[in-house]
Amino acid sequence: MNTRVGQNKGFTLVELVIVIVVLGILAAVAIPKFLDLRRDSEIAAVGQMVASLESAMSIYAARQYTQGGSVALHNPFDDLANVPTNYKGINDPVTPANTPNGHWSYRPTGNWIMYNPRTPITGGWTSGGETFIIYQMQAVTEGADTVGLRLVTTPAFEYSWN
Repeated sequence: MNTRVGQNKGFTLVELVIVIVVLGILAAVAIPKFLDLRRDSEIAAVGQMVASLESAMSIYAARQYTQGGSVALHNPFDDLANVPTNYKGINDPVTPANTPNGHWSYRPTGNWIMYNPRTPITGGWTSGGETFIIYQMQAVTEGADTVGLRLVTTPAFEYSWN
């Protein structure tokens, strides 16, 4: 039996290199998946916010109609029961300074809902070197009456996620 008393136990250089290579492979596989999850979660959050605003606008229009009032273009964030923490308020003009990445603003000139995405998009509207996602609030009419409101992205500002 060949045992040495007081012999230092440790890893060989080959073992360390193998561990570093395995960690490198895991990082190369995991980091892109993590980044895609971040992008996917932002896409879902933007879609959810737009759906919440549209739902709130529908409730507003129904209330106005049943109470005999008129339906008017206004800030749809006012219709939400819980205003999101990333809403920066009314800004005109909307810039990266007053609507940083990951935040929403309302621009009364044109009735625009604007979002400054954290992840890159193609298209949209550019201000201060940053590209925004924008939706315009438009009236839904029936004859001469406004019967509802909707959010649309006009063809000039259509966008897609990179």
